[in-house]
Amino acid sequence: MADVRIRELDWYLRDHLFRQSNRGILEFEQRTLPSEITKTYLRYRNDDIDEISQLVDIVVGNLLHQQVIKMRDGHSFELLSTLSRLQCSKCYYISYLAESEEVACLRCNSRTLAEFPKKRIKHSEQ
Repeated sequence: MADVRIRELDWYLRDHLFRQSNRGILEFEQRTLPSEITKTYLRYRNDDIDEISQLVDIVVGNLLHQQVIKMRDGHSFELLSTLSRLQCSKCYYISYLAESEEVACLRCNSRTLAEFPKKRIKHSEQ
């Protein structure tokens, strides 16, 4: 069960990093991530902050090992490259992948990924 929680938090943390990087934020404080996650994602609103902190530590360690991030000091890290949001053509899962990672679905390992469709802009009638 812990593995499922780690994989799930990995997805949410990658989503958070992706959205923040789109706003120009590339450096993150590891100790503030649990509270940011609980404020941002309804899924974690009622979870224990200490448990989320432990999961964040594991996920950040995994992202460091996968060379998605690099540590700046003991408490902060930065993205090594922007994350791409890709959708699997096989299972439709959304994966957030760094340039250094193999282009493969994080759920089913399929290599048939396409850029996730961007929001459509509504054109006003003239």
